[in-house]
Amino acid sequence: MSRKTMLVLAGLLAAGIVQAEPALTGRATELMAQAQSDAAVVASLPENTRVEVLGRKGAWSEVRTASGQSGWLRMAMLKPTNAAAAPSSSNAIGTLQNLLSSGRTSNTATVTTGVRGLSEKDLQNAQANPAELEKMQQFAVDRRTAAGFAQRNRLVPQSLEELPAPTAAPAQSDNHMVGG
Repeated sequence: MSRKTMLVLAGLLAAGIVQAEPALTGRATELMAQAQSDAAVVASLPENTRVEVLGRKGAWSEVRTASGQSGWLRMAMLKPTNAAAAPSSSNAIGTLQNLLSSGRTSNTATVTTGVRGLSEKDLQNAQANPAELEKMQQFAVDRRTAAGFAQRNRLVPQSLEELPAPTAAPAQSDNHMVGG
């Protein structure tokens, strides 16, 4: 690509001329006011609602609907639209957008979380930490708030069997990782 072409592309990007990335909701979901599960709901969006992705923040995408409503959706709720069906693909800006995004798969980021296991020694040496417990209690919510969160996120209560009482296990080395 020539230097002149690169400068033109950079200018278009800086000017904000390149349109937002089109996407569809993969299923019915809630448009949130902020990139948080417990934020206020801006609107309910049915499955296959066309949105424009304006930006990203962690696992959230900032979007604008065809009716002009803006808010945040979890990236997992979005699926990219077919480039041929996107309205921007028939003009020069759409072509530029496709060129800039070629080779990149949209909305396919994978988030993983690693958890370090605890050794038997860690468990044996564990002690209560009242200060940390107090910090955690600041995050407690009342039943009504919890029920509202569960309803907005379509969480369903499940009953689980109680774990059996622990039995004495043979001594294991300190390198044995519990739960990990």
